[in-house]
Amino acid sequence: MMRLPFALLLPASVALAGPMAAPAPPQTEYVQLLDAQLPLSGAFNNDDGSPVRLGAFFGRKPVVLVLGYYHCPNLCSTLMDGVLEGLADVRLPPRAYRVVGVSIDPSENADIAARKKASYEPLVERAGGDLHLLTGMQPQIDALAQSAGFHYAYDASLRQYVHPAGFLIATPEGRISHYFMGVRFDPRDLRLALVDASSGRIGSPVDRLLLLCSHYDPATGRYSTEAMNVVRAACIAVLAALGAWMWRARRRRAA
Repeated sequence: MMRLPFALLLPASVALAGPMAAPAPPQTEYVQLLDAQLPLSGAFNNDDGSPVRLGAFFGRKPVVLVLGYYHCPNLCSTLMDGVLEGLADVRLPPRAYRVVGVSIDPSENADIAARKKASYEPLVERAGGDLHLLTGMQPQIDALAQSAGFHYAYDASLRQYVHPAGFLIATPEGRISHYFMGVRFDPRDLRLALVDASSGRIGSPVDRLLLLCSHYDPATGRYSTEAMNVVRAACIAVLAALGAWMWRARRRRAA
């Protein structure tokens, strides 16, 4: 289990200002629970207003799961933009994966989710995925957040939720496969994580070779660059062998 803190920090001058200083905001973090099972029976509402179980989005494809809330003034839209922009460059077959956003604010409803989804439409078309934005009741939200290791809190002084920046990728069976932290993501790492989460059912033979040769670092969500060097060396070796075979074949015909 790996703890990745993310908190809003007050300037030291404010923290030392005495008894009138504002209290420190709640501390939040993403605790990585790799291979944990998500609660697929959780009941939510889809962005079209229909009731849906979380498990309806699993079964055949890996799922990119993003927790946040739709009227977030800063972080959440930036995060989803980063997710969709990164996915737009993974160059996997259309709808090879699903993107599911879940609001942590039980006061949000399907109308709010639908308006937010419409704002993402150009990015969704580029990403080639399948986006659904869900809303739900507090017990279901809490169960999902706990299973994902997503620790958040409501800051009444700011009237905002404080939460970590990042998302996770789950297998078609609903088990957590990879975490990505931050708001901008490397398309190569995203592609490899999706191929890995699908057990090789999507992607190319080169992707599977990269996974065999690379090392995934859960703290950074990155794959080691040594894998690319291995693949390049293998390609050079294959080309050299092919060139040698063609040269020998010509020598035999000329003899």
